Amino acid sequence: MILEDIAKALGELKGPETLSLTDKAIEEGIAPTKIILNGLCAGMDKVGELYEKKQYFVPDMLSSSQIFNNAMSKIKPLIADQDSEPRAKGVIGLVKGNTQDNGKNIVQIMLEANGFKVEDLGKSVAKDKFLKAADEGVDFIGLSVMTSAGVKQAQLIAKELEIKGLRTGIKIIVGGAAVDADKSKEIIGADGYANDAGEAVSILKQWFPSKEN
Repeated sequence: MILEDIAKALGELKGPETLSLTDKAIEEGIAPTKIILNGLCAGMDKVGELYEKKQYFVPDMLSSSQIFNNAMSKIKPLIADQDSEPRAKGVIGLVKGNTQDNGKNIVQIMLEANGFKVEDLGKSVAKDKFLKAADEGVDFIGLSVMTSAGVKQAQLIAKELEIKGLRTGIKIIVGGAAVDADKSKEIIGADGYANDAGEAVSILKQWFPSKEN
């Protein structure tokens, strides 16, 4: 199956083949979310496994990330802008000091595909940028936390929102390698934790039911 071929090519760091197969999947009309989850994400999972086994190294991780981003650039235009009113609007970003953004990018695209309006604040985002977004009016904030130092940054963001009176009405969802359900709630003070993009979509759908329902 073509999605398995995409995963295999990416897992083997075959850039041109990954992009060619991605184009083919698009031409065949396969849903963008399936290409992302069952093809590209599966491939990145394989890369991660080989890295943990010390069969891949940092340069290989960087190469896989570049291939992944190039493939995603082909898919993102297929996620149509929502003409109807979005379920909710929010921002997402990696907290200060964190720069590995593959997971964040997947979450953003998956949320947009499910009717949410999401602004990407980027990598290593200063606390004040999240606070500014809250002050300007958002329904949710997504914090990507990849390091132990990032946990402290996320905690500071949640506390500052409380102090400035901006926390009410805003949901905070956290994800990333440095957090789990317990840390996100007890240490950071978030409303929810997502282990992956699919879980993030499910949680936000529970928080913000479709306005058509």
